[in-house]
Amino acid sequence: MQMKSGILIALCLCLSLNEGLALLEHEGETINRCIQNYGGLTAENAERLERFKEWSDSYEEIPCFTRCYLSEMFDFYNNLTGFNKDGIVGVFGRPVYEACRKKLELPFESGESSCKHAYEGFHCITNMESHPFTVIDNMPNISPSAKDAMKDCLQDVHQDEWKSFDAFAYYPVNEPIPCFTRCFVDKLHIFEEKTRLWKLEAMKQNLGIPAKGARIRTCHRHRGRDRCATYYKQFTCYAMAV
Repeated sequence: MQMKSGILIALCLCLSLNEGLALLEHEGETINRCIQNYGGLTAENAERLERFKEWSDSYEEIPCFTRCYLSEMFDFYNNLTGFNKDGIVGVFGRPVYEACRKKLELPFESGESSCKHAYEGFHCITNMESHPFTVIDNMPNISPSAKDAMKDCLQDVHQDEWKSFDAFAYYPVNEPIPCFTRCFVDKLHIFEEKTRLWKLEAMKQNLGIPAKGARIRTCHRHRGRDRCATYYKQFTCYAMAV
């Protein structure tokens, strides 16, 4: 089974309405079967599922759909035993599991999973999978100190800006969250203000860049409109150098 960030019920359902676009195996039939009691795969139900991540934390717009869908499609959920820890960690990563653990574990007084349990657990997963803190925790070659610094810096900006965090992965010309790079770089002390030079060994230890043998001779010369932009441009140069 292959699941990547962004593969959610909502997207899969939209694909099922368009012939020629691929779904997971048997997904179209499963979706139809699971909402048969609510009119089947109508345009109205498609719009409902497209809003899956926007539904209330505790209210499923199409009752019991999630329990049916998960039990038929994936090995990480069972109608009786609920969510399987190893399965969730294997597909979504340990940070997502830990963030949603209380919702994924069977309620103490319950002998088996319920529609409510299935929905609340999976709804948490789909919302946490792209959460900036989860993305940071899953970053390879990043030290714990660097991850903590990045999280601290996100706390300093309004949460409305957090939605721009994913854009950093594409190294756009302008920094998605202004001054974010300067913030975590300063916390890690990997830039020397007096000399205007980067501490490359400290950068490698904390952030895994630049790559060995990368062409970085001119990176420290990049300039932006202000200090934050300069930090971002130079850091991006080191990160992208080959």
